[in-house]
Amino acid sequence: MDVVGLTPVIPVIFAFALPLTSIIVKGNRKIIQAYALLGTGLTLISALKLFELVYSSEKPPIYTFGGWTAPIGIIYEVDRTGALITLLTAALMFLIAIYSYRYLEHEEGLEWYYTLYLGLEAGLIGVLLTGDAFNLFVMIEVTSIAAYALVAFYRGRKDAVHAALKYAFIGAIGTTMYFLALGILYGAFGTVNLADLSAKVHGLSFPVTGSPVGNIVIASGVALALATWAFLIKAAIVPNHFWLPEAHPAAPSPISAVLSGLVVNVGVYALIRFLYTVYGGELTPGLAKIVGTLGTVVIALGAVSALFGALMMNAQRDVKKLIAYSTIMHMGYLFMAVGLGTQLGLQAALFHIINHAIAKALLFLAAGMFIHAIGSRDINDMAGLGRQMPMATLGLAIATLSLVGIPPFNVFFSKLLLFDALMEKSLALAMVIVVSSVTALVAYMRVFYKIWLGKPSREVAVGESKSMAFVVLLLAAAVVVIGLAAPVILQHYIEPAATQTMDYKLYIQTALEYASRLKLL
Repeated sequence: MDVVGLTPVIPVIFAFALPLTSIIVKGNRKIIQAYALLGTGLTLISALKLFELVYSSEKPPIYTFGGWTAPIGIIYEVDRTGALITLLTAALMFLIAIYSYRYLEHEEGLEWYYTLYLGLEAGLIGVLLTGDAFNLFVMIEVTSIAAYALVAFYRGRKDAVHAALKYAFIGAIGTTMYFLALGILYGAFGTVNLADLSAKVHGLSFPVTGSPVGNIVIASGVALALATWAFLIKAAIVPNHFWLPEAHPAAPSPISAVLSGLVVNVGVYALIRFLYTVYGGELTPGLAKIVGTLGTVVIALGAVSALFGALMMNAQRDVKKLIAYSTIMHMGYLFMAVGLGTQLGLQAALFHIINHAIAKALLFLAAGMFIHAIGSRDINDMAGLGRQMPMATLGLAIATLSLVGIPPFNVFFSKLLLFDALMEKSLALAMVIVVSSVTALVAYMRVFYKIWLGKPSREVAVGESKSMAFVVLLLAAAVVVIGLAAPVILQHYIEPAATQTMDYKLYIQTALEYASRLKLL
């Protein structure tokens, strides 16, 4: 098995073996923590090797599970976009695993926490690497089930159980809609392999599955509408956002960081695969009209989400709920950029996925240090804590300044790219970035003022865990370094990734050549 197939398998093996390992070591928390760090650490090494392989290759590497190539079997076809976000995911999961141990020091069930955590990582990486639309459904389900359970980790609390059930209910509706879309695509095209689907959409031949049947314009329209609605739910885009402000705050803070920094990206990434890999490039007039209409709807909903999320941030007393609405705002930006259908829009989306994930993880983890210290998410209860917890305050300050778009922090540069991409379409759309950022700044400054200069309602002696502070400082440093190195990162990593993802012909041709080598043609 090469590094393409190995990367998602590592966390799967560690997840399945953890319950038995826990019994063998009699629930020793230090061994369980070391085990989780080993699993996420090996996954990070594998993701780094995969990143090096993909960026040194002119074509996306392919792995065939069981030796069955497309369109008969499931393949993983990894382009630079998939490899880049996989490395981001593995790195954040490793760091958050370090943070988790001290945060959960008083909680029972550490072995189940890390079992679900590793399962969640396996699902996320599977989503990013797969070249098969049905396998994408399976990986989304793996990710979702682990996420539902982790939201309900505090199963003795009514808000956690209620939020998890609501999250699971609306999530199940989303995946059902996506499954119906797959049925329609399979009925019309006879395949769910992404390269095969793209070939047939563009009038190219692919072995085994034959020609499309029926009216593919109508089939594509219905399938894309259903699939996009499912992705809107997964990314919490208005009006499908209502589960997120309850689910993300109810989870332990490390899981809130994973959900808001990584899990919501599933919806954006899946939409990129369908709009750019399958339905990208030159299309027949009928298909082009459908994709164009879909792009307009996605842009409009993204703009509404950005403004709505920014406004709602100012109405929150719960610091994690405030950050959760910020996630809705940033997901709105991403859907606006993806809906443009341009290379600049895709570049802006990719760079913002990375920057938002890091800055949002930092913000949740910094806020988590305050919550861990006093046992409350109420901003008023955190008044004055900043002076006693300098590392958490520094992380909070850098994250908030970055997320509102203050230079030289990382999000400023991706927002600048988003602004330029939206300006190509409309000044009004570009102004959504400005208006929502200013509105969010007011909410963030209220939190920072309260924590730093607020008068404490009661005297409490608090401290900072070294391991939690280490992770927060590392992420804060990443926010600064990525900001300072933004031109280099854009030139060497973001632009090549966007260019390769726009090249649907290369994606198809690579799968065809691989099938030919296995003598299926």
